[in-house]
Amino acid sequence: MANPLILILAFGAAAFLGGMLRSLLAQWFPARVGTFVANVLASFAAGMAIGFTTAIDDPETSNFLMPVVATGFAGALSTWSTLAAELSALIKSKQWRTLAFYLGLTLAVGIIFAHRGAVWARRIYYVE
Repeated sequence: MANPLILILAFGAAAFLGGMLRSLLAQWFPARVGTFVANVLASFAAGMAIGFTTAIDDPETSNFLMPVVATGFAGALSTWSTLAAELSALIKSKQWRTLAFYLGLTLAVGIIFAHRGAVWARRIYYVE
């Protein structure tokens, strides 16, 4: 079992980096685009964490990667509450096509990137 203090510090550092990246994305892109990019990158990071966790045969390393990368970094990077607020605004303004497109694209691309992250992590791990 990993040292709890190290795990907490690593989690905090990863969450800090994820939050900072999310803040930068909010500055670099318009509202919905920034939210979309942040959520897709978070899905990719979580997929990478899952891929490395399934590839690594060391439970201690796996127990470190999932909370630090998938929960800390990806959790702080993702903006699901902002997505909910943006979807709510689209519902209130009755922009149904935009709502369906935005939600569908976010979910579909997020799932694809999470899968690709998991696949690429296993490929990276098994390269000799």
